[in-house]
Amino acid sequence: MMGNNEKCPCESGKIVQECCGKTSEPGTNQIQIELRSVLNSYYETSLAPAEVRALEVLLKEWAARLGDWMQEEELVTNVSDYYFFIVRKDLWRRHLVKALNRTQNKAVRNILKSWQNSFITFAEVVSADEQVYHMKEILGEGEYLLAKEPGEPSDVKAVLAIVLEELRNDERHVMPISAIAVNEHMSKELVSQVQKLAETADENNSFEFFKNHLVDIYEFICKLDAQTLTDVVEQNFTPLQREVVEIVDAKLESEELYPGAYEMLLSLMAYYFTDEQPKFRKPEVLAAAAFQLAVDLEMMPNTYTQTEVGKMFGVSVSSYRKHTDALKGKVDDLEQMMNEGNSGVAYYVGTDPRPTEQTNWQVHMLSLKNNFETLEEAQAFIQQAIQKPFEPENQQQEAQMLCYMAYNAETVEQRHDFALQAFGADPTNVDALLLQAEFTEALEEKEKLFKQAIFSGEKQFNNQAEDAWAFAPNRPYLRSLLSYGVWLYSNERYTESSELFMRLLTLDLHDHQGVRYLAIASLIYQDEIEQAERVHEACAEISQEDAAYHYLAWLIEMDKTQGESEHSAEFFKKAERLNPYVGALIHAGAEKAPFPKSASVKPGTPDEAHYIWFML
Repeated sequence: MMGNNEKCPCESGKIVQECCGKTSEPGTNQIQIELRSVLNSYYETSLAPAEVRALEVLLKEWAARLGDWMQEEELVTNVSDYYFFIVRKDLWRRHLVKALNRTQNKAVRNILKSWQNSFITFAEVVSADEQVYHMKEILGEGEYLLAKEPGEPSDVKAVLAIVLEELRNDERHVMPISAIAVNEHMSKELVSQVQKLAETADENNSFEFFKNHLVDIYEFICKLDAQTLTDVVEQNFTPLQREVVEIVDAKLESEELYPGAYEMLLSLMAYYFTDEQPKFRKPEVLAAAAFQLAVDLEMMPNTYTQTEVGKMFGVSVSSYRKHTDALKGKVDDLEQMMNEGNSGVAYYVGTDPRPTEQTNWQVHMLSLKNNFETLEEAQAFIQQAIQKPFEPENQQQEAQMLCYMAYNAETVEQRHDFALQAFGADPTNVDALLLQAEFTEALEEKEKLFKQAIFSGEKQFNNQAEDAWAFAPNRPYLRSLLSYGVWLYSNERYTESSELFMRLLTLDLHDHQGVRYLAIASLIYQDEIEQAERVHEACAEISQEDAAYHYLAWLIEMDKTQGESEHSAEFFKKAERLNPYVGALIHAGAEKAPFPKSASVKPGTPDEAHYIWFML
């Protein structure tokens, strides 16, 4: 959205803060306020049951394709944006018509009229300044301006985005609803794959092409992002560059590199080849430079003089040394990128429901409420229903609503009060029983309530659902298993807790609750090391970037060898690189915090360290 000092879209020639954007509050403008309100109110629109079912089907389809790479919140956001602005573009335009009828602000009206054109773009960055990217469509001729966000990386080469068109003073801008920035290391391969897909596609225009193939392109991006270094070499290196790698590999076979050294060496070579595109005739020159780098950075125990390295590869020191120095220059760049990677997207941890669950549950209840004959009839009903709060139709629904209010309460007193009301409305409600257990001090009574919650949830659980987690009414039962399991684990009853966590992994194959780490830790502490190893290996593909995964690998190694393994220090160092705060808690013997009720945990932070320390 536009800033205060830009020209006003009403075409008066004045700047925004002196024209249609003028407000009494410094730093804001009326245009931004109204436009944000239009967007926010659209997201709050309730859907007809038929639309809800269509959205659920779409979410399942995308989850099957992208679930291994995207966390649930990211996946739901991407699917929702796609559905609301592309699949159901008609709903968006209908919403804009209503918004146009409610405002007389000329600038806002001009923007809203252009917003009717929502589309998916895949565009390259032609140039950039401090404020905007100048974009050109890769599969078309369109050009436009895209605002730069603070903190964006400098190497953005392409953008895939769902956007709204903004025509401002004869300039074509786009406002992103959701976007993925692609750096130069991925852009060439991604562009090639998308172009190949377009060549074989049947669509006659770019809107239909991106509408039908957005999930394919997301999958391309996810796979490219997850490429192994070997894939990078095979797919992105030239034949001469691959020969360099083969020569280096042959020489390193007789060397004992320290853990992670080879990956770092190959990464540095990849960045050097891509960024600098060095000129050389003999691959042995670059191979010698890479080997010398490994020596200089002490990646292996053996050491060699420059003359020895030159003789080893049959080249002169002067021919390869400049490349070694250039490779060293990439070390800082690589370390910075690795650090940025370790400060990734926050993930949810806790026994409470996720923030989106209540809305999903309400939508499900509404879809069961009526049997509509037409989509128009369903839409009319929903439009009326959204004007007022969700009204429970029976004590069971009232109890569940009160439970969600308890979970969302700002104070412990409010949480307790809503919990008592929920239990009074329906003493068989799973969440009401869990909340009663939370506020019960007597251990026997607390455990009895946990078991009652599981028993009640089991009776209501729909085991026919394709994805147990995606079916909102199933979540209280899954939550009861997690909550009881965590309580058992906290009380060192590891055999019982592991049984519950393993059952959860069977019911929720995608492990949305992060139970795999609790299961592994439980198995370790009941001396079921072999089974812990099997579970640990089974989740390797989706867990390699998680600090918890590597700290548990260290714990398994320590238990297997009674602390005498020569590899345990290597495991610990690898884990510590992902989150150094855990080591500090271990060395200090810090008191363990309880398992969180609800937390958004960012990798590499002290908060994550306390979560991991709970399991160690």
